[in-house]
Amino acid sequence: MAQFTLEEVLEATGGQCAQQAASAITFTKVSTDTRTLTEDSLFVALKGDTFDGHNFLATAKEKGALGAIVETGRGIDGLVCIEVPSPLAAYQALARYHRRRFNIPVVAITGSSGKTTTKELVATVLGAQFNVLKTEKNFNNEIGLPKTLLELTPDHEACVVEMGMRGLGQIEELALIAEPTVGVITNVGTSHIELLGSQEKIAQAKSELVQHIGADGTVVLNEDDDFVRAMGTLTEGKKIFYGIHRSATVTGSQLRYKKDGIKFTCRCFDELFDVFLPMIGEHNVYDALAAVAVGRALGVPSQKIARALGDFKGMSMRQEIISFPDFVILNDAYNANPGSMAESIKALGQLDGKRKIAMLGDMLELGDYSEQAHREIGKLLADEGYGAVFTFGEAAKFIAKAAKENGVPFVKVCDSHLDMAMAYRDILTKGDVILVKGSRGLRMERVVEELKEASSV
Repeated sequence: MAQFTLEEVLEATGGQCAQQAASAITFTKVSTDTRTLTEDSLFVALKGDTFDGHNFLATAKEKGALGAIVETGRGIDGLVCIEVPSPLAAYQALARYHRRRFNIPVVAITGSSGKTTTKELVATVLGAQFNVLKTEKNFNNEIGLPKTLLELTPDHEACVVEMGMRGLGQIEELALIAEPTVGVITNVGTSHIELLGSQEKIAQAKSELVQHIGADGTVVLNEDDDFVRAMGTLTEGKKIFYGIHRSATVTGSQLRYKKDGIKFTCRCFDELFDVFLPMIGEHNVYDALAAVAVGRALGVPSQKIARALGDFKGMSMRQEIISFPDFVILNDAYNANPGSMAESIKALGQLDGKRKIAMLGDMLELGDYSEQAHREIGKLLADEGYGAVFTFGEAAKFIAKAAKENGVPFVKVCDSHLDMAMAYRDILTKGDVILVKGSRGLRMERVVEELKEASSV
């Protein structure tokens, strides 16, 4: 838990304290949420489109906060108020100040898809040798990243953070806060293309991380992704490339698919060793290879790496396998973009089943590319031999249309999660394997909940 004296807060943020306050004051915790405030903590009054932390200053005082970071002129009596032009910028500066207290590896991960899985795998691999702090949940933005960094303690020996972005300059902003020593780029796809306009622009945004890795740092890049491979020229740091289909420093080969995961042979620098990954899909092998590269770069022996990957527990709603008496669900409902959707559609075939079913929601933020992307998914479902396709959402109707046009035997456009679950119950065949996936806004996990409820009746 990060602690700061008043002098340190003023130094880090460049703020001004209007009240007369003792310089010996120490804040025992920093929080942007009054619900988590404790005695003698420092409250940061952030503002958003629908909230204003300044409205909760009295609450912070009642909860025992000792001080608050506020906009200039908006302090209240009874709190040590540090006034700044932007509380968010001050919060980020405080996190950077705290991060500089620790001479430890900070690994930053970004990419169009797979970054959360890669973050978890990297943290698992490093956890075999170090005490690791990692990004929790989806705290990968301008507020979540500082929150993670402010949780660093002297007990931590490494830190793994995820960096999301919705536009140019945002990865740079996060990199300037975290000052990573290792940067990982998983891939460049078409997620957020509505905001950036092209894959080239997306690649430019992702490459901001590489450009902020210094000469004494390391970048880990996907050799099989042309956009990512080209980023190797943007840093003077050490470069480690990983991949499956091209020669790289870290490669995965001889992939053997099993019902409970994938076994593959990993070549890393001068070593060759087998890895069992309790996940399905080739795309997860890429994420594991990135974790191998980071682990070896930071001194984790290959035996520990292989053991850690084999013990990986996975994450809820990210290719989570849920078994029912008559069918199996691959719950990949956390989010979706064209790349991850295609990967999951292909990966479902790794599960033993008589018939492949898809229950898919919209892929959001694709702009003018939306119809084409959804139609391509529909065709892919036919190419991969799916027996039935259910869709939910306006854009997903194009998936349904293309799937039907390309020969999928059963296609239904649904009005709700319940409608989808009930429609499937009408055609259920023992031995089905079902993919459930869509963008976060579609909440496709509710289909799984409806199917669970129907199965318990």
